[in-house]
Amino acid sequence: MNGNAIHIDQLHTKRGGHTPYGYAYLDGKLLIDPKEQIIVRKIMKLHQSGLSGNAIAKELNRQKIPSRTGKSWNPCVVRRIIKLNQSNQPNNRRTK
Repeated sequence: MNGNAIHIDQLHTKRGGHTPYGYAYLDGKLLIDPKEQIIVRKIMKLHQSGLSGNAIAKELNRQKIPSRTGKSWNPCVVRRIIKLNQSNQPNNRRTK
């Protein structure tokens, strides 16, 4: 990990695992990260339009939207974000 990734990791993790994308820990409490939530909403909108996790990752990379680590978006991470956020929404059905 480079220095920036280590710093980000320290800000976004707690003991025992990584913080979900779109959230951050502050004083031991899990809070919404407004900057990351903008990307989460974009991911969910693309998913609801019918795009797959692979297609969404490619689109985020095409638009040069950085991931938390500053690296390219990985489809597995995108699918994890979708899964987490679908379970948090009252109407979690995909629409085309």
